Amino acid sequence: MPRYFIDYEDGQVGLRDEEGTCYADLHAARDAAIAALPDIGREPPPADGQRAFKAYVRDEAGTVLCTVTLNLAAECHPER
Repeated sequence: MPRYFIDYEDGQVGLRDEEGTCYADLHAARDAAIAALPDIGREPPPADGQRAFKAYVRDEAGTVLCTVTLNLAAECHPER
């Protein structure tokens, strides 16, 4: 099975996968990245309530093969 590396970033902090994981194919690696993003998105957003979380799936040569993005927008309406 091929080894893929999944890196994460939220515009402020980045986490680089140095070990990688073996997946059946690129779609399985992409699905693993998709599954992880909601957990990462549980962090409170900055004061403006906006944050974009990204996952990059790389192969062993370091080539980015897939990008997954989760956008978070939190708005408060205290006047209601």
